Amino acid sequence: MSPERYDYLVIGSGLAGLTFALHAQEHGSVCVLTKAELFESNTSYAQGGIAAAVGESDSWELHEEDTLIAGAGLCNPDAVRFLVQQAPRAIEWLISIGAQFDQAVGPDTLRQLDLGREGGHSRHRIVHHADRTGWEIERAVTAAVRACDRITFYENAFATELLLDQGECRGAVARIGELGWRSFVARAVFLATGGCGRAYQHTTNPRIATGDGIALADAIGAQICHMEFMQFHPTTLSHPQLRNFLITEATRGEGAILRNHLGTRFMYDYDDRLELAPRDVVARAIDAEIKRLGTWCVYLDMTHLSPRQIQHDFPTICQQLEKVDIQPHKDWIPVVPAQHYSCGGLVTDLNGQTSVPGLWAAGEVACTGVHGANRLASNSLLEALVFAEAASRAVTARPSIDARASAVAPRWIDPPCVSESDAIRIRRSLQLSMTEGAGIVRTHAGLRATQQKVQSLLDEYAAHAGAPFSTYSRETYNLLVTAQYVVQGAIDRQQNVGLHYNTDLDSSAARLRVGRGSDESR
Repeated sequence: MSPERYDYLVIGSGLAGLTFALHAQEHGSVCVLTKAELFESNTSYAQGGIAAAVGESDSWELHEEDTLIAGAGLCNPDAVRFLVQQAPRAIEWLISIGAQFDQAVGPDTLRQLDLGREGGHSRHRIVHHADRTGWEIERAVTAAVRACDRITFYENAFATELLLDQGECRGAVARIGELGWRSFVARAVFLATGGCGRAYQHTTNPRIATGDGIALADAIGAQICHMEFMQFHPTTLSHPQLRNFLITEATRGEGAILRNHLGTRFMYDYDDRLELAPRDVVARAIDAEIKRLGTWCVYLDMTHLSPRQIQHDFPTICQQLEKVDIQPHKDWIPVVPAQHYSCGGLVTDLNGQTSVPGLWAAGEVACTGVHGANRLASNSLLEALVFAEAASRAVTARPSIDARASAVAPRWIDPPCVSESDAIRIRRSLQLSMTEGAGIVRTHAGLRATQQKVQSLLDEYAAHAGAPFSTYSRETYNLLVTAQYVVQGAIDRQQNVGLHYNTDLDSSAARLRVGRGSDESR
């Protein structure tokens, strides 16, 4: 199989992947591999927006402080400062390629953007496009990529192996729809495959979030860390006809409040910041209320807001709620937490370089150190933008490397796969185990049981392998590999911090109030 040669190979087509591609194409040929359609990514589903200190009363120092507080002491301060200082320029770049954001009354400048506020932020600094910000951003970057003749892209291209040449990552093998197997060789490989939400029963992530990048990187020995810090979004719709639909945190930024089944505004009992506490605090508070009262959800109350404001600010949410006969200006919205974002991933430096030479990464698959133990709301799209652009600068500055096909020949073509029915059974079992044992609240026994279950499922996968290649089957394997990192990280983490909460580590576990002065929120 003769490889295709490019200067830069990108795996993934979310904001990080396409941002890198658009910057890198100015210096050479780029190929983008995406396992679904070019537009399909976690980016497209982001409702809230992008955090950037562009308001009159804001500063990068305040954005930095809020990010460090949310990260619970485990952020990389250099990465955080780099992120927040680059934020205004990142917004300007998006606007320059056609992204449209909501404007306040006034001229079209950064200072006149209509800025929202979300949990953990001390200022209004969320740049948004109503409640479809991710969709609008992905639209803009996708259009720019399609218009660029120096970028080749393959849709329905599932990468199964990263290729090494004397310890340096130099390409990949992928199964591309009806075209079959193809190999690619490049000067550098940029991994932007997103998250792993499908390891859980309930997630806001789309079907493509199956930990593919973690498994690819694991196979070549890349350093991976902080996978135990799995963020659960506090408010996703709890309705049998529309499960896991995300109700953006911006609703609470505009004044929506949380109530339990008794109608009580319960956040007074958990944190001084109430509904605008960081996500880990709010998700645990909701989980505690549901367990305390023996109910199945809590409620988001927007009924005190004007119907006009709700429709204007949250048109997508209104449209979706209408399908299940919920009117947010009249009805309380039933909500529960669901897996939302992985704060861990491939360890990278400020230029997106991983521990494997030639392999770079950004976005949810990477661990830049920005998020620490808990991601601050709306920092994810910003992180993808800033670090993908930084990686493109670093990669394109490297000396040219001769891409020798023979030196990077794949070890195999068909990866081990199980039948579709076996894959479905194994995946469902994994999701149940991860939800019960490695979810919002954990225990020693639950983590050990989950670890044993994941290993048994890997053994079962290996024992039943031999079926023809299937993307679903291979995704299931990738989820198993990723789950191992999540569970092992949680077992090794011997202190409750941020998103990791193990009741056996807290002698006062029954006391769930986690105010601003507690270790968990700082």
